[in-house]
Amino acid sequence: MNEFSNWFEDNWVSAAVLTAFIALMMLSAWRANRRKSDRPGPVVIALSFYATFLSTNTFLGQAGYGYKVGIAWILGAFVFVACGFIAWFVVARRMIHDAREVLDEDTGLDQVTVPGYLALKYKSPMVGYLSASIIVAASMLYMVAVFKGVGHIFSQILHVPYEASVVAVFVLVAGYTSWGMIRAILHTDAVQGSIMVLGAVALFVAAVTQADWNLLADSPDLDSRGQALGGSLWEWDVLLSPLYIVGLSLGTGIKLIVAPRLVVRFLLFRHAGESEIRKAKWLAIMLMVLTVPLLFLLGILAHGIIPSEQSQYYFMHTDQVIPFLVEHLFGRFWGAVILGSFLCAALSSIDSVLHVAGSALVVDLWAKWKTTVPLGTIERLQRAVMLPVAALPAWLALDPPADVVPLTALSGALFGGCFFPALVVGLWWRRADRRAVIASILAGAAAVIAWSSGAAQALGLELIHPVIAGLIASLAVYFAVSASVRSPA
Repeated sequence: MNEFSNWFEDNWVSAAVLTAFIALMMLSAWRANRRKSDRPGPVVIALSFYATFLSTNTFLGQAGYGYKVGIAWILGAFVFVACGFIAWFVVARRMIHDAREVLDEDTGLDQVTVPGYLALKYKSPMVGYLSASIIVAASMLYMVAVFKGVGHIFSQILHVPYEASVVAVFVLVAGYTSWGMIRAILHTDAVQGSIMVLGAVALFVAAVTQADWNLLADSPDLDSRGQALGGSLWEWDVLLSPLYIVGLSLGTGIKLIVAPRLVVRFLLFRHAGESEIRKAKWLAIMLMVLTVPLLFLLGILAHGIIPSEQSQYYFMHTDQVIPFLVEHLFGRFWGAVILGSFLCAALSSIDSVLHVAGSALVVDLWAKWKTTVPLGTIERLQRAVMLPVAALPAWLALDPPADVVPLTALSGALFGGCFFPALVVGLWWRRADRRAVIASILAGAAAVIAWSSGAAQALGLELIHPVIAGLIASLAVYFAVSASVRSPA
């Protein structure tokens, strides 16, 4: 009892802030669940897309990585925004129109899935089975990493053991996802996205106003080799090759364009009119333009805040740069608020991935295999399956494998390498049929797995992202099979 009293005395402010965040999200989920007849509007779709596009990897990993890269890292922000622009201004409108033709208008929101869309589009149950299997497997890998990240954030906010944090996050996410399903996810994501915008702007403003700009101009900080940086922070090709930065960011951006958790938002928006689509795409892109460059600049600004004697440590641990800034720049209350925005970034990713994986398992695999299942049974099983689907990666995250980062890269690369031809190219290229799609998915998966398993090192091409290898293989097979099918015997 004394231990709890001491903990509460030290952490009641953080606990109160976190409780307020959770209450706000649960209220949003409750309101969404009461309005089952409502369809998601442009503001909800845009905010939900933004919140799901950006994760803790952006708020912590990529924001802090600028500490060792310098001004050239802003190129990564431009690539991210460009990929978001392509997703909304090139892909979204055509996919929304295509979904109107492919999907039944009476299909419930929770039964709208990417495998279901592809199976109907290409008139092939096998396309649906194959897509669903890859989505379930890749989503499990991704959730292990997200549970790990969000567990550390939760632990840092409340100063509780990491294992207890993972369990608490599991209960929270599985609870509101299974309770409200996609409506709850969309509306809680909208709340989380709003908080993320405020947190990103507040942190950037604090860093700009409190950084020592003299130190930034001629930094005495030491890099990993023990050499002073001087003015190299502001040189484009000294700390890291711009070409490598663009390639790395493009690898991430491409897989986000076709990630099922993002694509499904376009499918859910198929009822929207032209003005609603226009409103959603401009809002989503404006939010990205406002916050993504700010996040990518934080690591550079940290050189004017972090003491020089600690610089080598942060060169080796760039994921700790942003937590240091939060602790240094903000008091206990506002620090908890800012960390809460990072928590929102994690939750907005994990709930969407959880819903996508659970729905693929029930709607696209089990229900399609059984062929005749009442809708009420499917809906109840969808809700029930969220708990075990979340439980497995949460359990693995209690003692995560050392290679969790490569597993996360493999997960995202599978999405990009397998689905880009079927989801994006297929919106324009009408010659492909089910054989081309199945072959491209298998080729993309094989290429990504082989590349991640050592082929890149064997060929001396470690700088090539696995998603690029998968994309090249899947596109080549997609067009080759399409041409062979159409060519005369």
